[in-house]
Amino acid sequence: MDSRQKELNQLKPILRAAGAKETDSDYWEFLLMLGYGDSEKAIQLYESLRNTVPASDWRMPLVEIGEARILSISNRDFECHKRLATAAEIIFSRSNFLKDEIQAEVTALYYYVLTTHQAKFDHNISVLPLLHMGKSFTTIDSFQLAFDYSISINEAMLLNFEVSDIMSVVQKLEQYELWTLACIGYRQAAIVSRKKNDYKSAYRFFDEALSIAFRMRYDMNIKQIQNSLGYTLFSEKRLDDAECEYLKITPSGMYDPIIPILHENLALLAKAKSDIHGCVSHMEKAIEVSTKLDSIPHVPGEYLYLGKIYETHYKDLDRAEHYYKMGYDYAMRYASHGISLIGDRIDVVNAYVNIINKKHGPKTPKSSNAFAFSNGLPWKDIKDIFHHQLICYHHEKQQNSKAMAAKLSMPASTLYSVQERLKKRGYQLPEKSPSSPAENHSLCNYMEEHKDISWEEINTIFEREIIHYLYEKYGYNKQRMAQILKLSYPSIITKTRELTQVNEHLLPN
Repeated sequence: MDSRQKELNQLKPILRAAGAKETDSDYWEFLLMLGYGDSEKAIQLYESLRNTVPASDWRMPLVEIGEARILSISNRDFECHKRLATAAEIIFSRSNFLKDEIQAEVTALYYYVLTTHQAKFDHNISVLPLLHMGKSFTTIDSFQLAFDYSISINEAMLLNFEVSDIMSVVQKLEQYELWTLACIGYRQAAIVSRKKNDYKSAYRFFDEALSIAFRMRYDMNIKQIQNSLGYTLFSEKRLDDAECEYLKITPSGMYDPIIPILHENLALLAKAKSDIHGCVSHMEKAIEVSTKLDSIPHVPGEYLYLGKIYETHYKDLDRAEHYYKMGYDYAMRYASHGISLIGDRIDVVNAYVNIINKKHGPKTPKSSNAFAFSNGLPWKDIKDIFHHQLICYHHEKQQNSKAMAAKLSMPASTLYSVQERLKKRGYQLPEKSPSSPAENHSLCNYMEEHKDISWEEINTIFEREIIHYLYEKYGYNKQRMAQILKLSYPSIITKTRELTQVNEHLLPN
C-alpha cells in the first residue's frame, strides 16, 4: 500500500463525516468537502477530531481551517478568527510538518476560508490578491471554480464590476453541480443588482436562488435568501411586502446565525413605521444573540445603532453612553487581535468619545491654549509631548510606576515601554522622588480635567480633539495637514473622517 492510499484510508472516516461518498478515490477532494460538507455532521466531526488527531499530525491544519469555516458560517466570527490564526502558525511556520504535495492545497484552502471570513467585515480590496494567490495553489478544478466565484463577487462589490461576470461563473457552478455555491451566487448577484438599483434583475436572481435552495433542501440558504429579499423590498419602500417576507423566516435554535440580521432588518422596518419602541426591542433581540456568537460584523454596529436611538430620539445620554461603551469595548477587543478599526467599529469608538465630551462639556474649548504647543510640529512629536506630560502629571500623584499603570488601567510593561521610548528621544522623566515642581505646560489643565480615565481612553479623546484643533488651525486643508504632521494623506483622511462625513452604519443585505 503506497503512502497516498494509506493517507486516504486515514481520511475515510473524516470524508464520511464531512459528507463525501465512499467511492471518492482522491484525498484532495477532502479539501473541497471541508468547505461544503454537511454542517451538522462537520460540527460533530471537529469535536471528535480534536480528541483523536495528534497536534503534529498533517491533518491538524485541516481541522483548524475546517472548524474555522463552520464557525464563520455560524457567525461565530471571533472564534473563526482565532482558528485561522492557529492554522496560519502551522502552515507558514518554517518547521511545519506538512508534506510538500499537500502543502499547496492546504494553503489554498486557508486563503479561501480567510478571505471569506475577512470579506464579511473588512470590505477591503486586499482580499482580491489573496484569492488569486489561493487559486494558484490548488490543482482541483472545482476548487479553482470556487475561487473564481469569490473573485467575481468581490470584484462586483469592491470594484463595481458587472453582474454578468458573476453569472458567467454561476453557470459553470451549475454545470459542475456545485449547488451550494450556485445558490449563494444567485443570491449575491441579486444583492449586487439591488445596490445598482436594478430591482428587476434582483428579483429574478432571488427566484433562481430560492429554486435551488428548495430543491436541494438548503434550509440555511432559504432563510438567508428570504432575509435578503425582504431587505430588497424594504429598499423599494414596500414595507408590508418586506414584513411578510421576514415573517416567513423561522430560526432553528436560540443561536441561529440568521437571528441578528433578521432582527436588525425588523428594527429598520419598525423605525420606518415610526415604531421606535419596536425598533429598540428588535435591536436588543439582535444583540442578545450576536454577542453570544461574538459576531464581528454585527455587535459594534448594533450597539452603535441603539446608542444613536437613545441619544437622538430619547435624549437619554446615560443610556446612549452605556450602549456606545459596550460597542467600544467590543471594537477595541477585536482591534487588539488585529481586526481593523473601520466601519461600525471606528464609528462606535468615536461615538463613545463624543458622548463623553457631550455629557461632561467640552474639555478644550476653541479659545483654549491647551493645544498651542502642537503648532507646526509633526505628529510623532505631538504624541511624544502628550505622553511625556501625561506621565509627568500622574507621577505627581503616583510616584511608583506600577501604581501609575494601575491608575491608568494599562499593563505595567506598556508603561515601561513608553517611558523607555521617551528617554531614547531625549525626554527627561521625573525621578521616583521629585526634587522640583513639574513644568507648567499648557497641557497641565487638560490632564487635570481627564485625571480619572484610562490611558486608552485619554489617548482616544486627545487624538480626536487635537485633530479637530489642527484641522481648523490649518484651514481645513488636509494636504497641508499631511505635510506638517508628516503623515500620509490617507492617514489624514482617516483621522478627519468623523469631521467631514456622516457616519454610515447598519446596512444589512
